[in-house]
Amino acid sequence: MTDNTAQPHDTISALESPGYRLGEPGDVVIHAGPRPSPRIVSVPTRQSEHLIDIAAGDDLFDSVTGLLEALDVSGLMVEFTDGEFGRIDYVYPAYGPDAEHPMSFTSEFHHDGAAELQHASATVGKKGGVAFAHIHASWLTKEGVVRGGHLLPGTLVGPTGMRLRVFALADAQQLSEADPETGFFAFAPTAMRSPATESAQVSASASVSASTDAVISRVRPGELIDDAIVAICRAAGFETAEVRASLGSTTGAVFIDGTAPWPAVEFTHLTGSIGGALGDNPQVSLEGEVVDVAGEVHAGELTLGANPVAVTFELLVLSM
Repeated sequence: MTDNTAQPHDTISALESPGYRLGEPGDVVIHAGPRPSPRIVSVPTRQSEHLIDIAAGDDLFDSVTGLLEALDVSGLMVEFTDGEFGRIDYVYPAYGPDAEHPMSFTSEFHHDGAAELQHASATVGKKGGVAFAHIHASWLTKEGVVRGGHLLPGTLVGPTGMRLRVFALADAQQLSEADPETGFFAFAPTAMRSPATESAQVSASASVSASTDAVISRVRPGELIDDAIVAICRAAGFETAEVRASLGSTTGAVFIDGTAPWPAVEFTHLTGSIGGALGDNPQVSLEGEVVDVAGEVHAGELTLGANPVAVTFELLVLSM
């Protein structure tokens, strides 16, 4: 759901039934805090793509955050394409204590031993001036069990190493700050001062420079994920685009062929495409994988108009 679990609300076990009415997948959650505007915050940026291998035994968080300095940027979005874990420290979504705070995290879990990477995505930036990463992943254990969650520092790369597809954002930095609306920490993009981004930050309705080929966005609770992508493309002037290396949470998940339960699931990845974004009938196709309040993993094509953001969503949209 967020990039930090240090301040979750009190947790009810995912296996307990909470003492409040559960919604259906896709039902909007209204958080207790004030609702800031705009609901979609976007920064246009130039981006460059890199395939990077990290070695067996490396600390995953140190390896990923170290890429900020190695690539000389202040923001990254990352897809994990291949490899295995050697140790995994993680949590996953849980019910919160009451109807005003229905979302939280489980206590910390550990998986020791090699596990094959299934999917993972990361947002990399800074928190309190220090390099920081928000990583969601799924994996296959040697026993044939697929699990997933929100990774924590202490996670290690496995014996075969890992390969990353890294999108380096030349004009945007990612800053993790406490969100008064939800009570969680969340990443938000902020523009670096450069010729490509004269205005420091833009809403979804702002125009962007023709020299940029990507937009990095934070989408706030209640916004439909596909509608947000259309709005981002229209603001950027992207007729066709693809979504890569994106992660966040929705209120359950509604797929073409199934659902995952309310009140929150975390996406290990979201990818897709959009065509005709500047016209009256944009064509959006999105696929993703989520982890639910039981730690179960679900995947498929998202139903359009049915998946509102739960806490936050970090979207990378690339012009095609």
